[in-house]
Amino acid sequence: MNSATLKLLACALMLVDHLGSIFFPHEPVMRAIGRLAYPLFAYLIAEGYSHSKDRTSYLGRLFLLSLVSQPFYMFAFRYPVIHFNVFFTLAAGLYAIYAYEKKKSFIPVFLAAVSTEFVKASYGMPGVLMIFAMHYFMGNHKKMFLWVLIAAVLCTVRGIVWRYFDDPNFVPSIAWVVPHARVSLMEPIAALSVPLISLYNGKLGPKLRYFFYAFYPGHLAILGTIRWLLSR
Repeated sequence: MNSATLKLLACALMLVDHLGSIFFPHEPVMRAIGRLAYPLFAYLIAEGYSHSKDRTSYLGRLFLLSLVSQPFYMFAFRYPVIHFNVFFTLAAGLYAIYAYEKKKSFIPVFLAAVSTEFVKASYGMPGVLMIFAMHYFMGNHKKMFLWVLIAAVLCTVRGIVWRYFDDPNFVPSIAWVVPHARVSLMEPIAALSVPLISLYNGKLGPKLRYFFYAFYPGHLAILGTIRWLLSR
């Protein structure tokens, strides 16, 4: 499996997840399938860093895409401005790798991860740590599986904690958590993406950079428009 195939697979899994979130919120299968998408994107960011000739431009493109995508993200999911899209997290993860390689210190990795929580970015701190783990354990799929699983468990905890702050009726019980944080409880499924990553053959395949960049805001615009038309 080359890089292009991995990107297409990640996009397809993300589309399934977003279809489930927007149109079938009570359908657990689609959301469970979608848990496999983010680790693939995380791996592609780490792999992209190793191949990029101009890493600062790569980082700039990701941050720019996060800004461009934000209105479409808000439109599709009806999120407030403070909830930033996943490309902000991907950019923060890339910066964490870049800063670590420059300074050989985990401090900027931690700061990059924490920064995502101030804007409630998708996947947040665990998402940045997952990207960094993909880089740090590149080629070691057993350790990658373990750290993706750890990051996914942290995502579960994060989801429940944010529910606590967002919901004034929060009750610290299993009876409340299961129906209200169901997707968060599915996050450990993300570790099953590592066997897919292990199939990567190191080849780039067809260049899909611009498709990859256009797909994210494009599919959000389409899904948001369909949702708006159905609600009229």
